[in-house]
Amino acid sequence: MAINSVTRHFFPTLVLELGALLMNKDAAHISGWKTLETLFVIALLLSLFLNYLFPLSLSTLLPRPVSIGGGLALIMVGLIIIVKTRIQFRQASQPTDPGHPTTQLITTGPFSWSRNPLYLAGGIIFLGLAALLNSLWMLIVFIPFLTAVHYILIVPEENYLEGKFEELYNQYARSVRRWIGKHRQF
Repeated sequence: MAINSVTRHFFPTLVLELGALLMNKDAAHISGWKTLETLFVIALLLSLFLNYLFPLSLSTLLPRPVSIGGGLALIMVGLIIIVKTRIQFRQASQPTDPGHPTTQLITTGPFSWSRNPLYLAGGIIFLGLAALLNSLWMLIVFIPFLTAVHYILIVPEENYLEGKFEELYNQYARSVRRWIGKHRQF
């Protein structure tokens, strides 16, 4: 009984502390699981599980050739955005992992039209997979997926960047939208 109590309380704490040691405290996230990839896989697996239990297809909404072609096109667009964004990070010598400190605010390349191009690309790829896999469940799960990305990833990152870069980040946030596009200047 005592071992079970120790196991129940000690090991989760140990895992969290080890995760915190691996992540830098001068970063947007100090938990290793808070990544787009983790949320993406959870949403994808949930969609596939729901589709297994209660099959819902997109073919009632889109002809199959359209969903295949559109899905492939969306996946390609998402991959291109990821590659361009990662190149931008590399050129600025900045980490793509939000668990590491940022020393420079990147506002060029994909960041000139989206404050979150990697998350935008992840969403586009998710929609592309929904079309390609003919899964209405993926479209249904897409909204909670984006909500999780917003609150678990984007909000802490924006708070971190605002705290680190202050007015420079605030000016950037006033000129570039969170997902896509520039704010109009009056």
